Amino acid sequence: MSETTFSAVAVLCDTLARTASRREKIRLIKEFLLRLKEDEIAPAVAQIIGTIFPEDASTNLEIGYSTVKRISERKRQTTLFPAPLTILEVREYLNEIAALQGSGSRERKEKLLESLLGRAGSLEVSYIIRMIFKEMEHGVSEGLMLEAIAEAARVEPELVSRANMLSADIGEVARIAILKGRTELEKIQLVLFRPVKPMLAEMAYSIDEVFEEGSLWAFEYKFDGARIQIHMRGKDVRIFSRRLSDVTSSLPEIAELARELGVEEAVLEGEAIAVKDGRPLPFQELMRRFRRVHEIDAARMVVAVRLYLFDLLYRDGKTTIDMPYTARRALLAEACPSLLAEMVITQDRAKAEVFLKRALDEGHEGLMAKAPDSPYTPGKRGKKWFKLKPCGYP
Repeated sequence: MSETTFSAVAVLCDTLARTASRREKIRLIKEFLLRLKEDEIAPAVAQIIGTIFPEDASTNLEIGYSTVKRISERKRQTTLFPAPLTILEVREYLNEIAALQGSGSRERKEKLLESLLGRAGSLEVSYIIRMIFKEMEHGVSEGLMLEAIAEAARVEPELVSRANMLSADIGEVARIAILKGRTELEKIQLVLFRPVKPMLAEMAYSIDEVFEEGSLWAFEYKFDGARIQIHMRGKDVRIFSRRLSDVTSSLPEIAELARELGVEEAVLEGEAIAVKDGRPLPFQELMRRFRRVHEIDAARMVVAVRLYLFDLLYRDGKTTIDMPYTARRALLAEACPSLLAEMVITQDRAKAEVFLKRALDEGHEGLMAKAPDSPYTPGKRGKKWFKLKPCGYP
């Protein structure tokens, strides 16, 4: 079986862009995936949805739009009947470009990109550029791709979705699902130092809107900060952003704090906020810290950071994401009582309104509302969690 050409990916993406039906998109992707060789499945999935690298990878091409445009225009004058590009070759080109660092790397990156585009036809060039800038414009979301993978593997979409949430590598999940099926998918679990996709919340604009979805809610302060995930084993601590990037070096005081907790193994979730004189500062102030690569100690003196914890996903060898929120919160309170985000559990709307006013008066954005029985469903949005940011609140 010969290697699959990248032109097949480009043709599929072009067909998907002209296909309105969701079911037909899923069918087209499913049939395409089932024709691929084993080592082509993961890169093909990534190329179709425009995620060149796994979500938890810090890899970046570091090539701007103007550079890509200049090289793509130049290549049209130099191409002379090259050998067809394959899916695997496109992946290798992009990996090589991302790996180049240091003196002279920009010129070498441009030469590799010129070589890649020089071997591509016009449709292929179009989709390579869209991949680079994550602008595929064919209506294939991650959710739709997960459904296609599930159909190709003949398993439930929920199983594929859970595996993807825990691994944050949709290409590898596709390879395992299609080649090895249910048994191997079920083995994918939370692993320390591999970040998990965060559970997402629906937006709500009033307390009444939240109580329309249930009678009992756990309310927490909604901070104007950066959601972080802390993985720790003893003194080994790594901190990940909501987008699963490693930001440990930008938040040394948070890492230091985690090392002093006395917890052997854990995955904690919380919010880092910038503060001054005990009051929260705008999110933009915190971003000054996240963007820092050098002179971190000086930055600490200018922008102080405070940590609030609100969830525990793993402790001492046990994954807790399937436990109810209140049970996870109890474990968190036992491990880190001094760092907890303030919380009220109530079915009284008036009490919730008072708590909301207090949060706003203290300079926070609003409240989070969480169903007490909710498991932690990484990467999913639903009616179990709401972020309450009221407009024009007195």
